[in-house]
Amino acid sequence: MKLQTDYIRNLIFGTEDALVSTVGVLFGVASSGKYTPTQTILTGLIVIAVESISMGVGSFLTEESVHEIDKTTHKDNSLIGAGIMFLSYFLAGMATIAPYGLIQTGVAKYVSVGIALVLLFLLGLIPKRRAKDGARMVIIAGLAILVGFLIGRFDTFGILF
Repeated sequence: MKLQTDYIRNLIFGTEDALVSTVGVLFGVASSGKYTPTQTILTGLIVIAVESISMGVGSFLTEESVHEIDKTTHKDNSLIGAGIMFLSYFLAGMATIAPYGLIQTGVAKYVSVGIALVLLFLLGLIPKRRAKDGARMVIIAGLAILVGFLIGRFDTFGILF
């Protein structure tokens, strides 16, 4: 049972982090109005590539460290957990960057946020399948997306640079 819990933890953590981080960065960059669509997409691809690898490696190293301390854990599962973390981050990130490659940036940024919020709600349903858990995930994680937007807007007004 613990094994499945570890895999679900990696799935939820990787997906949530990708949705929030990627959308927050893309929404902020797109909202600043200082970048071309190509630069916005490139920024998103860099975030997804670096973070999916970082999250997968972080999961692997964490599980390996836990195994060294607690010999009752299964060492072989570190690689599976890392793979789940990597894939969940990568796929969720790609889902949120896709609109930027398909439609105009001004619309794509809102579609991307919409995709992220829907996926966050569904992700929140995983543990107990309660709407309030999905809403909690949207509200808490959505605040980080808002921060990306606000920083991008501040930059537009010359407040930051």
